[in-house]
Amino acid sequence: MILETIDKMTFSLLSNEKVVNASLIYTTTAFDDAALNTSEKYILSGIGIGSWIIHNHSGRSAKVNSKIKVEVGGIMSITMQFPRRKFIMKKSAGWKLRFSLGTKEGEDFLTLIPTVNWKKESYDYILQLNDEFEAECDSFLILQAVHCANCSLSMMTGGRVPALVSI
Repeated sequence: MILETIDKMTFSLLSNEKVVNASLIYTTTAFDDAALNTSEKYILSGIGIGSWIIHNHSGRSAKVNSKIKVEVGGIMSITMQFPRRKFIMKKSAGWKLRFSLGTKEGEDFLTLIPTVNWKKESYDYILQLNDEFEAECDSFLILQAVHCANCSLSMMTGGRVPALVSI
């Protein structure tokens, strides 16, 4: 899969044949609301300081599919509701910035490496997937990881992000 930055508020997940599989489209520059389009449509909504929920955008009642939360220590967690699983998004501490998404047990299966794109005033990402966990890593989870990386980068560079830990 390939992750393409369209502009600073739109990201597309492409297949190796360059077909759009999914997209993440922000409605505000503060990354607090977005649409996640995969085989289904989801809405990402900021619900408080450093917290987001993602729910189906269907005619039925809105059911929470996952929650994203900024936690102490510079990590972000993604909690999937069905089946109940928790993932941890960490950023590297070295000069070469990278974001790793893994299980709470510490097994990394997705890495995002950001590079600055001055024309788009955003970041391009190199997406690396661990072959052993490729089945678990679907478009929905990858787009949530992109959201975590966007918020983390915006916090580090002083951008508008309502993602501060309330202690």
